[in-house]
Amino acid sequence: MNRTDIVEYTRNNGGGASLPRKTVREALDFVIEEITNAVLAGESVKLTGFGTFEVRKREDRLGRNPKTGEPLLIKSHSVVVFRPTRHFWGEEETGRSASSGSPRKG
Repeated sequence: MNRTDIVEYTRNNGGGASLPRKTVREALDFVIEEITNAVLAGESVKLTGFGTFEVRKREDRLGRNPKTGEPLLIKSHSVVVFRPTRHFWGEEETGRSASSGSPRKG
């Protein structure tokens, strides 16, 4: 599903049925931009029932050059992480399966 699909779904099934496509698209773009700006500013963005976007600092670590196998230093850097809620996976108590990394069935 992409932005266009979300806009169309919102217009056809959500509260935006009476709104022009352009208005729904602008609203979606605004929300995405605000989430992006907040995360880039180092803030955590929590969307109840969906998940949390946050920035995490990765420390220096030793890696290997894939061509030569030679060790090299990977410098510290920041990464954006999304952590889905249990509700996102349809699970209230058990959480995600640690072994598969995918949602549990049943």
